[in-house]
Amino acid sequence: MATMCKRCSLREVDSELKQICSICILKMRLDKQSQVSDDEILSHHVLKRVQEGCRECKSKAFAYEAGVKQENGLKWFIILVDCGACGKAYEEIMEIRIDTNEPNKYEESE
Repeated sequence: MATMCKRCSLREVDSELKQICSICILKMRLDKQSQVSDDEILSHHVLKRVQEGCRECKSKAFAYEAGVKQENGLKWFIILVDCGACGKAYEEIMEIRIDTNEPNKYEESE
């Protein structure tokens, strides 16, 4: 089974000894970001969808809109696709993550 990057959980790492993918290593060195950003997650999934093409006809000639919806302590990474080749329009949930910026209402406060 492939080992996923400990920072982004989006890409596989080269070996089990290496815990962070090469993209995250660059991000951490250049941007000093220890946490993966919403933009990085969106960009990864949008690029993946563009490479794979429309899920109905595989055409790469489609329009899209992508964003993050925050609801009930979760972040929903969503893409809306409108394919010019087959005429299909659909919404796809690319990923769901826990919103670490939202306070946990179940934790005891002091």
